[in-house]
Amino acid sequence: MSDYASRRISEAELSVMETLWEVGAPMAAKDLQTMLKERRGWERTTVRSLLTRLQEKGSVNVTKDSDVALYAPAFTKAEYGWDLAEVLVQRLYDGDARKLVSALKDHGVLT
Repeated sequence: MSDYASRRISEAELSVMETLWEVGAPMAAKDLQTMLKERRGWERTTVRSLLTRLQEKGSVNVTKDSDVALYAPAFTKAEYGWDLAEVLVQRLYDGDARKLVSALKDHGVLT
């Protein structure tokens, strides 16, 4: 079964995770704050709060390098996407992925 329950993250937290995934290397909070200020207009306190919550959930790993905390995702975007897909199939389609594919086809997402 999926790790989605332990990885459940808010939309705001997802913005932080997407930035970390995009960069692909551990980041100092200051650099992350700069990027998210440009993208979302978030202040330092907002980014720090989100990083703390993500760390508490185990969604980001924190290491120290010369007294600078470096943040990195604890799982890949693909792993998170798979968790979401698995939960969707289990909860809404009784574990039958064919029902999901049929719904996607009926709505013109798939041909």
